[in-house]
Amino acid sequence: MGLKVLYRLSVVWAAFLIAHPFAVHGRPLVRNVKTDREFQRLIQHHKEKTGLPVIVDYYSDGCGPCRQIAPHYKRLAKQYKGKAVFAKVDVNYNRETSGRQQIRSMPTFQFYLLGKKRNQFSGADLNGIQRMTHQLSQEAEKYDVQLTDENLRAYYQSLDDFKDADEAKLQMQVNKVLKKAGSGGPGHYRILKALKKKYNNDGPATVKWSENMGAKDAKKKDEPKKGNKNAPLTPNLHLASMDDLLEEIEKRKEKEDEEKEEEDEDVSTTFNVNKFNADSLDVPERVVIIGGGPAGLSAAIYSARAGLRPVIAAPLEGGQLQGKGVLVENYPAVSGVTGPVIVQDMRKQASEFGALFLEDLVTAVDLSTRPFTIVANNTGRLKVHTIIMATGADSRWLGVPGEYDYRGGGVSSCATCDGFLFRDQHVVVIGGGDTAMEDALVLARTSSRVTVIHRRGSFRASHVLAQRVLQHGTIDVLWNSTVEEFRGKVNDQGEKMLTHVHVKNSVTGVIQEIECTGAFVAIGHDPNTKILNGQGVEMDVNGYIKTFEGSTKTSVPGFFAAGDVADRVYRQAITSAGSGAMGALDAERYLSELGIQDERESLIDDIMAELMEDFEVGAKIGGVTTE
Repeated sequence: MGLKVLYRLSVVWAAFLIAHPFAVHGRPLVRNVKTDREFQRLIQHHKEKTGLPVIVDYYSDGCGPCRQIAPHYKRLAKQYKGKAVFAKVDVNYNRETSGRQQIRSMPTFQFYLLGKKRNQFSGADLNGIQRMTHQLSQEAEKYDVQLTDENLRAYYQSLDDFKDADEAKLQMQVNKVLKKAGSGGPGHYRILKALKKKYNNDGPATVKWSENMGAKDAKKKDEPKKGNKNAPLTPNLHLASMDDLLEEIEKRKEKEDEEKEEEDEDVSTTFNVNKFNADSLDVPERVVIIGGGPAGLSAAIYSARAGLRPVIAAPLEGGQLQGKGVLVENYPAVSGVTGPVIVQDMRKQASEFGALFLEDLVTAVDLSTRPFTIVANNTGRLKVHTIIMATGADSRWLGVPGEYDYRGGGVSSCATCDGFLFRDQHVVVIGGGDTAMEDALVLARTSSRVTVIHRRGSFRASHVLAQRVLQHGTIDVLWNSTVEEFRGKVNDQGEKMLTHVHVKNSVTGVIQEIECTGAFVAIGHDPNTKILNGQGVEMDVNGYIKTFEGSTKTSVPGFFAAGDVADRVYRQAITSAGSGAMGALDAERYLSELGIQDERESLIDDIMAELMEDFEVGAKIGGVTTE
């Protein structure tokens, strides 16, 4: 194909895009709502104009269930295209809307029809989304009606009250009804319903609003505007009053907003962090932080502010706080936001100070040679002088029916975090070790009653803690018992809430139902230290990294541990963040003591110096001076 042909094709294509701008930028299947004003306009538009149900997904990029349900949600939007409207709200970006709607866990789905919230529930329940969408879309079909001038005239002429009416009176009545009906299907439906009731008949014939008026409106927006050669080039602004001007400005602003809202907005609204890209210089990094929770990100902020250019090596969904969709209420100076919001803010802060993000899973480390070597799943090998291990510890779960469904709705693994939510209510604690005893004692301060469920006939906790639990007046114990199932209900906001726990006695085989609103699983944690096997890092019998008292130093110089991976006692976001800052300070001090500077910058300076030297030598040989 010649260049002339390509040029002509490009000109034709450009002309087509100019004439048909919506050929590329059509309405998205799933619309990303970025502001609360846009959210309110969306609900209002479909309340007054289309009558279509609006389904809203409140999500976070760091939420595992949110990512799992996303492709299914998009396929559902494609299936119900023209029958329902699908939208997404990123709780980390559009905090105003998620705050106003009191979103406490993710993903949360809301269902609106004619501006009213008909249902809401949390969790990646695809069947629930499909069921509600189908129900509301069927109900919305009746609102897709339009009363036309022709049909109304024929209708009124058939009524006794208007048989003898002249043309002017008849047209006046038709115009009056159409004005009341407005320009949307729901308004026409209300008028149709009122006419049926008033005259006790089937009402006038109708057409589909979407195929008639709605189609015309869409065509007007898609077609390029045709100019009128007789029209003045500029409006007669000098003839308009101030009120007229202000009214016109408001109309144009609303129209502009509507047009913007109809553009394709199905894009990520999360900020762009500084991505780590390995260069060809093969220079070791000074600090690599393995883990992206509060400990790792706090270490990143401190080391970045110290000019160490740290690399955070962790998947995007790293950290227990990132997966905590309920509101966090015990982190200082933070109120009314969820765990992912806190993590997102910390990522942004670290990135602004110069930290680099390697969003990959570290699969191995080699601490036997200097510098250390880190192996990432997709990135490969990376050399580094110091490592801050902040991979955390995962809660152990029972794996019984209902446990996953009611997480964030009554089932928790942290009494210190969530116990306050169950003040003056009955809660249960599952476990028999020190953690379970501590959780029971903490909960007994605020809850009306605490029941400890233990699978054995005696506690394995320390004698002192066990005795305190057994002697406490508001704590009961169920021995030789295991949880068979968690059960609950859906509240008025559509959220799944725990109401009962089914417990089986292993001796008698009897199953009993315990009524409660909160259940705390306290059967231990597993520190994420498997990649350290055989690396000489000293750990305790449970796999927690041992650190020297009052620091984050480990048995391997240059290797530091922060957060839950080294803390088997507190395991709080705030204590993890504090130890992360300690890890950064310890790493900075270690690098200073060894005199390790920015080797990449030094190498580049050396290369430039050699190039300049070669240039000067060549210039002298050629008889050219560099002055």
